[in-house]
Amino acid sequence: MSQIITDDLPKGFAWLEKEPDFIPSRHLALEAPEVIESLFDFGYAPDEIAKCPSDFAVSSIFRVLSDEGAACLLDVCRQLSAYTSSNARIDRNTRGGVYRSRFLRDLCLSQDVTDFMSQIAGVTLAPHSIAHQLGHLNYNPHEVGKDVDKWHVDTLRYDYVMFVTDPQKVVGGEFQYFKGTKHEMAAFKAAGQEVPRSRIIQPKMPGPGYAVMQQGNMVVHQAKGLREEGERITMVNGYVAADARIEDFTRYDQLKLVDPADVSATEFARHHALLAQRLITQAGFEADDTVHVANLREAARRLLAVADEIAQTGISEIDHY
Repeated sequence: MSQIITDDLPKGFAWLEKEPDFIPSRHLALEAPEVIESLFDFGYAPDEIAKCPSDFAVSSIFRVLSDEGAACLLDVCRQLSAYTSSNARIDRNTRGGVYRSRFLRDLCLSQDVTDFMSQIAGVTLAPHSIAHQLGHLNYNPHEVGKDVDKWHVDTLRYDYVMFVTDPQKVVGGEFQYFKGTKHEMAAFKAAGQEVPRSRIIQPKMPGPGYAVMQQGNMVVHQAKGLREEGERITMVNGYVAADARIEDFTRYDQLKLVDPADVSATEFARHHALLAQRLITQAGFEADDTVHVANLREAARRLLAVADEIAQTGISEIDHY
């Protein structure tokens, strides 16, 4: 935990003065999903899938939080709504909430939840070591009918989308994903065509504390707006593959557009420094010289590429379909 979030908070961040403690035995109610779909089911080619840590695409609905846990998270998220920002894709969201709420931080870093998500994804995961990729909160726009989030793929590989508010108490606000590849979605956009309704999947969430897990950089998804006045909050928590030999997928060109410049650069640099450390140290004493040499060279290659990525000053835009 200390490697991701320390007491050295970024400027402008402070812990909430009053919030519950996260108690896994009381606040979690983990229930496995009934269905897990693969990237093959979505039409991806074997060579594309081979570049991913697993062939997992998306799960059916599953439960994460108990009733008490969901109520505690809702209280925290309502407090964090004071720190919302907006961008070209999302009208109201709070990022960096794990620098403000210890409850949110401990939930997002929970080993119980991480192990559970690893089983779903088919690969051993670790909580994302960029704090702004943990506990991202989306709030409904104040304007009725305006979508919460546009069609997009994520700036990370694995995440779950969990309803904090009760989706049964509002009209609209559905989470949807496209049953197809991101290349097909790009083709629809380029041609000015509507996405076929038959290929839009809309999981029916039974209540707060329920979620869907996805390989977010491969599954195109969106969040619809409310069609009547109401409250809609969702939480998105991100993960990386625990095996540092698996190369990271984190879109710094996108993160720097939505997060404070100093924070995004620092988090991105520390994230890759931690991954490089894991790559070098995960080889045991039994490994021979060639393994250590290869790991050191690979770590150096990645870190130089990260330095070049941070140094780039070109203009970029927030990606969406």
